[in-house]
Amino acid sequence: MSDLLLLAGVALCVLSVILAVVQLLQTQPPRAAALALIAGIFLLFVGAWTNPQPFGPDTIPQAMRAVTGGTVTP
Repeated sequence: MSDLLLLAGVALCVLSVILAVVQLLQTQPPRAAALALIAGIFLLFVGAWTNPQPFGPDTIPQAMRAVTGGTVTP
């Protein structure tokens, strides 16, 4: 469960950057981007909190391997 939360958090944070660029190009305030970033950070914290192992930079590829059941190519 923590792996899914970590990956969802990372996906929302990446999506928030894309949303911010699109909304700023359209001269709109990036409200959706801010909400996506806050939700992504929240999911990252919850995922790291529920994981019994320490959270580090190598946790995200390990979570991807655990969810997909395969290997991750960089």
